[in-house]
Amino acid sequence: MIKFSATLLATLIAASVNAATVDLRIMETTDLHSNMMDLRLLQRCRHGEIRPGAYRTLIEQARAEVKNSVLVDNGDVIQGSPLGDYMAAKGLKEGDVHPVYKAMNTLNYAVGNLGNHEFNYGLDFLHKALAGAKFPYVNAKYHRCQNRQTDVYAVPDPGYPGHGQRRSIPHPAHRLYRLCAAADHDLG
Repeated sequence: MIKFSATLLATLIAASVNAATVDLRIMETTDLHSNMMDLRLLQRCRHGEIRPGAYRTLIEQARAEVKNSVLVDNGDVIQGSPLGDYMAAKGLKEGDVHPVYKAMNTLNYAVGNLGNHEFNYGLDFLHKALAGAKFPYVNAKYHRCQNRQTDVYAVPDPGYPGHGQRRSIPHPAHRLYRLCAAADHDLG
């Protein structure tokens, strides 16, 4: 038993000595609510609030500081401003990309999470809008209850070179939402 413990301890020490340390910066946006410009029609900018027009500059600066970085969005993207309402009223045809996702795609997001406001315009619009994102979406807090089954979504490996480490993306949830289908609604 002592020999086994000593061998195990030596193996653990050797493994920790050879392990490389990797710095990782996780950058996060949340509650964009289709606000992509500095102009705020419905509210004044609060003191100290970062305006949307500054996002690109701040993200590029942060990426320049740390080689390994990921950009995550935590939801509430497509609803909440005149642009969001306009796009929902106009609708999205196949192949159309929501302006918010055009902007987000240029920032090279690694992953997005669904927020409760993603569902405000219905699931058909949501599916069409998400089709324009060039990054995966995860769903950890929304449950479909049409058949009382829960869909499970996995985070695909974004393919960062080297290290071969598994990653998970945290998705803060302030409550559990259930989308229960009425007889005339298709949950897709």
